[in-house]
Order: sequence, then structure tokens, then C-alpha cells
Amino acid sequence: MQLILTKLMWSTLMVTGLVGSIVGFVLPIIPGIPFMILMIYSLKKLSPAFHRWLSRTWLAEWLKKYQPKLAKWLVS
Repeated sequence: MQLILTKLMWSTLMVTGLVGSIVGFVLPIIPGIPFMILMIYSLKKLSPAFHRWLSRTWLAEWLKKYQPKLAKWLVS
């Protein structure tokens, strides 16, 4: 039961991040990047397979090179 509630919480945060990032990129008043970070972090916690895939992409390599603190938080 606790596992289901945990997955539901991470799923809700992921959907909130997705909607917030879309709204943030459409409206210049709301920043979209923090919502995108929330979405990626929630999806990382929700799916270990996604985390493995994310750590092998070119975007992860770029983050490790130019934004090491953010990469450590998101990819590692």
C-alpha cells in the first residue's frame, strides 16, 4: 500500500511538473525550467529504467560538462 502511495505521489508531481513547464514556456510570466526540473526528478524517482536511460544520453553528458551541480542532482 505504501509503495502504491509513493508511486502515486511521484506520478502526481511529474504531471504537475509537465503541465507547469508547458504553461511556463507558453506564458512569459511563469518560469518553465523549475517545473521541468521537478518533472525530471520525479520521473527519475518513479522509474529506475528512465534514470538509467537518462544517464546515458548526450544531454546528461552536456550537463556533466557545463552544469556539474545540476547534473549531480538530476543524473547521478
